[in-house]
Amino acid sequence: MATSRSIPTVIVSRTVRPGREREFEAWLDRLLDEARDAPGFVGLERQPPTDEQPNEWVVIYRFVDAESLRSWVGSAERAALMDVGVDLCEGPAREQVVVLQRDVDPVTAVISVRVPERHRHMYLERYHEIDAAMTRAPGFIRTEMFEPVEGVQDETVVVFTFDGRDDLDAWMTSSERAEILQRMEPFIEGSHTVNVMGGFGGWFDLDEGTEPKRWKQAAVVLLALYPTVMAITLVKNWLLPGVWLPLDILGGNIIGVAILTWVLMPVLTRLLDRWLRS
Repeated sequence: MATSRSIPTVIVSRTVRPGREREFEAWLDRLLDEARDAPGFVGLERQPPTDEQPNEWVVIYRFVDAESLRSWVGSAERAALMDVGVDLCEGPAREQVVVLQRDVDPVTAVISVRVPERHRHMYLERYHEIDAAMTRAPGFIRTEMFEPVEGVQDETVVVFTFDGRDDLDAWMTSSERAEILQRMEPFIEGSHTVNVMGGFGGWFDLDEGTEPKRWKQAAVVLLALYPTVMAITLVKNWLLPGVWLPLDILGGNIIGVAILTWVLMPVLTRLLDRWLRS
């Protein structure tokens, strides 16, 4: 079970100069690597530009306490790198320091749909709308789309993570999401297949109370989650096509959580133990 604690966080947004995008991304990688090595570092997320903000990058840093955060923000190493990035950005960095209450584990949802090739362009337009809306929702952490792979994966798969089940449920039942999904329906075949996986608690209980970095936890869960969901979906569509949607989702969740908890996650955390601790 996750313990309740406040996580000091700094949210930084930068606008990239047109034509300097590749240089900016290389510079940002250096900056993030430096942050990961800073004392008290907990984790980070970065949000690339969107259709609404085509040149805007947002980075969220989390540290174990306010002193560690202040040390990183005021460090000579960070200052030197920020000076290097001045020519790559338009205007000064916009920084906001907040304190987030982390009393729940992240929750990940996986949605798969079949999109006919003739409708792909229109589907992607609706997807970008729903993606932009989701990033503004409370508790949003990350999202990623996996395009179909001929002969391997017929569905388009979207994976997204929220801070907790309440935030995820609020987004899943929101009127904004429902309105976009209604306009998306004509461009997909069949129904959405939805699987929701609970937080990571218990999967990464290393000895001596060690907790891996959040991004590493997410990477390992995705490594196990994606093929699990695809396998469940393929078997379900083969054996039980047309199952009532609520029962379909419940069954997929039960099977998926069981496979991850008692089969895949113990194996992966053992194989990747050294990497998770680094």
